[in-house]
Amino acid sequence: MSEFDQIAFFWIGNDITIPTYLVNSINTVYNKKVKIYHLTNFTTAKIPGVRKTIRQDLPKDIMLARIMAYKNFPYNKNLTFFCDADSLFIQKLDLFKLKHDVYLINRSEDFIMNHLWPEYYPEFEKKNALKVMPHLFGGMAFRNGGEFFSNLYKTCLQLPDRFHRWYGDQYSLMLNIKTTNEIVNYLPQDAYLNMSENL
Repeated sequence: MSEFDQIAFFWIGNDITIPTYLVNSINTVYNKKVKIYHLTNFTTAKIPGVRKTIRQDLPKDIMLARIMAYKNFPYNKNLTFFCDADSLFIQKLDLFKLKHDVYLINRSEDFIMNHLWPEYYPEFEKKNALKVMPHLFGGMAFRNGGEFFSNLYKTCLQLPDRFHRWYGDQYSLMLNIKTTNEIVNYLPQDAYLNMSENL
């Protein structure tokens, strides 16, 4: 049983307002009894309330940088929950209750992809989100994800450069889950990555 839940997020850039809200929400829910890791480069400012800032020499493209940061995280015997920096916590995760090594979240909502945003993606033309990106990258838990994200990084590198700039994380995840025998367990989206436009 872990003494504290472990939560990690990726953020690079001069403006740290968004991840500061995330960190504040985590520390409020956990009463600061939680390990928070900020995965970033060598120039992004330190975010108050973070337990440890892990700095790396990351690729310039955001998708490759994010996957590499996850790949190089210092995994241990405890589960680590990786979340988007624009998330807010309203309850504890209690990760010690989860016994498996890999947890993903399946997308529950479906829609036709806008294949013209933020640039032209012919792979998405007339395709549904559940078809091309069925798993959400904004919430996942790993006990030892080094090899998992190393394979994901290799897959993303082989994709056209536009995927290195956007969508590469989720699209690579779909391709890898589809073609490997990776044992994956799933967390309910409504409890671990509830999306709302009303917040």
